Amino acid sequence: MDIKLNPNAVNQFLKGTVIFKEEEPVYHIAMVIKGRVLISNEGSRIIVGSGTFLGINDLYAGRFQSTYTAVDDLMLYVFPMEHRDEMETVLSVNKDYHGFMVASFYKMISELEQIYQGILRHGAELYRFLEGTYQKYQDQSNRLGIRAKVSERLDALTPLESGLELISDRINYYVECNKLPLDVVKQFYSYGNAVTLYQVEDQAGIVNQQLEGLKELSREYLAMAQCLADDRDNSLFQLIAELSAPGSSYAGRSDDLLDIMDSIIEEINKAEIFTERMLGRTLKVNRQKLEEVYHMLLTGDRSQDISMETLLKYSKDDTNNALREMEDSFQTILSYAEIPEEQAEGMKGTMLDFVHLKDKTSSEDSARILRRKLAENHYEIYKRAFIRAYKEKKPPRIVDLFLKYGYADERLLTKEQLISLYFLEEEEQQQGICKVYDIKVWLTLIYEGKKEPSKNEFDLEYTEMLNGLKKQGKLTDKNVREWAEDPQRRIEYEIQNMFRYNNRTTSGQITTFVPVLHKDSWMNSIEKSLITATTVNKALEGIMQIDYSVFDREILYTNKEKNIQKEYIIKRVFPDIILLPNVGSNGIMWQEISGKRRDSAGRFLLPIFTEAKLENLLIRILGRFRWELCRTVEGTMWNDIIHKSLTSEYSDYLQFYRKNKELSEERKERLKAQIQKGRGSSREVFVMDYEQWVSFESTGAMKLNKPVREVMATYCPFSKDIRERLMRQPVFEEAMQRYYREKQKKIREVEGRYRALQRDNIELTEELVDTLNYYKDM
Repeated sequence: MDIKLNPNAVNQFLKGTVIFKEEEPVYHIAMVIKGRVLISNEGSRIIVGSGTFLGINDLYAGRFQSTYTAVDDLMLYVFPMEHRDEMETVLSVNKDYHGFMVASFYKMISELEQIYQGILRHGAELYRFLEGTYQKYQDQSNRLGIRAKVSERLDALTPLESGLELISDRINYYVECNKLPLDVVKQFYSYGNAVTLYQVEDQAGIVNQQLEGLKELSREYLAMAQCLADDRDNSLFQLIAELSAPGSSYAGRSDDLLDIMDSIIEEINKAEIFTERMLGRTLKVNRQKLEEVYHMLLTGDRSQDISMETLLKYSKDDTNNALREMEDSFQTILSYAEIPEEQAEGMKGTMLDFVHLKDKTSSEDSARILRRKLAENHYEIYKRAFIRAYKEKKPPRIVDLFLKYGYADERLLTKEQLISLYFLEEEEQQQGICKVYDIKVWLTLIYEGKKEPSKNEFDLEYTEMLNGLKKQGKLTDKNVREWAEDPQRRIEYEIQNMFRYNNRTTSGQITTFVPVLHKDSWMNSIEKSLITATTVNKALEGIMQIDYSVFDREILYTNKEKNIQKEYIIKRVFPDIILLPNVGSNGIMWQEISGKRRDSAGRFLLPIFTEAKLENLLIRILGRFRWELCRTVEGTMWNDIIHKSLTSEYSDYLQFYRKNKELSEERKERLKAQIQKGRGSSREVFVMDYEQWVSFESTGAMKLNKPVREVMATYCPFSKDIRERLMRQPVFEEAMQRYYREKQKKIREVEGRYRALQRDNIELTEELVDTLNYYKDM
């Protein structure tokens, strides 16, 4: 705590002093002798005066439920108190304390009930307003002959409901008791400790339930109030503003729209005052932005280059400052990268030619040569800019946009896109199953030696490439050692081999790709196309609800301390995911493992912007990952049918499908076309089937033939819930029989090995127990 309390004595505090803090443990309670105290939390704020006991309900909860702050210069009598059993000691000191305690709770319960009913009342009014105004918006849209935007949160709104119905009678009883004269209360409860303790315990329970109910109800109220106006694109204010925006084809046709805007602002004012006075919280409303937009709607003064949606998100000053900072961006980047003047002039000429190129995706030779030259310049600039940014730690925003997203020149984007890009919100802390890196962060890890450089397009590790150069006589042993540790050499290798190659492939535009952003890169908004760690992990978690074992590997385990020589355990290894700076439609499974260790993380690559469905990109990546990981584990036996595995059985199926009696002629023709589509690659044909397995067969839709379904059910099994549901269908039950036989066989095998260990008095480690449970439970 910030202050020191003197127990069993009068303590004096200045106005504004925090006496007790919410969430801290309770070591003292206190009685107000002189002055007032504000009791505040996320759901309420009340002020109490002299004669009030503080912290008793918190004592029963085990921690402070609220923060207690001196409103005036304050005098408190402080009692040491850590457990409710010590309450009787306080009551025995002075018989008047009995009445003061009980009366304190009468008042507190009454005031909390007033706030609770106030939220319900204001919430009901707000709900009716939101519902009615949203309907007016839809009606006006129809009348103006346009399609109304859908606001999911407004559609999902429900009225606030009381969560304290079960104790409403007891609350009402104590509200009535609050009308009793203090002398009567003191006289009644002074007769014995037991009566007072019973009453106080019941009151403390009521207050704590009220506080929790208020916190929950106030959160719901604030969420409802934010539907009036916030930075999201589906608030009521934004919907009406877009409808009435000057410059649009349907603006100004109805004076009712401005009346609706007035009523929304009035409702915002009411909600703001209520939340501040009664809840002690602030409604997040950008007043400056609202005033700018409202003024623009009244006067018709706005830039035609910037949408109403953007104007609603950012203030006029913010957008002007951003556009001003982005002026002459390419020169800023060249200067930061310290490109020699003569070379920089040539690069600026190339960029100018590209800016003036009408068709950025033209297949003419001149356009292809220009794009190639632009790409060569880009990666040279990138390497220099990255190294300087690494050393300086905080590069200018323009340089950061260049390194993370591929932004290079403001002339290539619309004002709308420039503002959206400049204000992109970046996640500061990652939470999720996989580590997701933008290219700048990834290259930093390579530069610092925390990650090894990726394989090149010929599947060579960095060390293998160096050893190859040594064999060719191009490097000495000393050179190999130096290059392996040289951060600049490592970063050059990563940029030239992994980054440059895959920046093109993840874009999905192999022949027309350029590594800089331009306005034709997007069809929709920049914000909605941005891939983040959150969206990646959410999508992967969804896929793992279907293919639960995709990241699980059986690896060798030893423990010399426990005398465990050789066992196999299941280890879940999540990949590193790298976001490359382009707008793309393709995901790449670049490495199934890192280095030679089978329990090392793979590397998946994605564009940092995509308008494709992220789940589909990841499913294809995971199909390739399953195939390549199996190949790595099986080694030279990966396609030998004698050694049963995913790759060997699927390869055998493809090789001999014409003789397969389980396939009809129609099925064989379909498979032939599928093989042609996969260009004869067994892996790519498998990936197509894996997509069907995860996306459709998991729902019970039969898209695969019998042999493939059995392979998938055996090596890419669905989660337990899905298996149990699909087992009701005979075709799936038949396909899964082998999986269940193999599972039981594996459990008996593992149990047998573990019994042998226990006979030798070897204790099973947590890893071994977890592995056995894995086979039993999954």
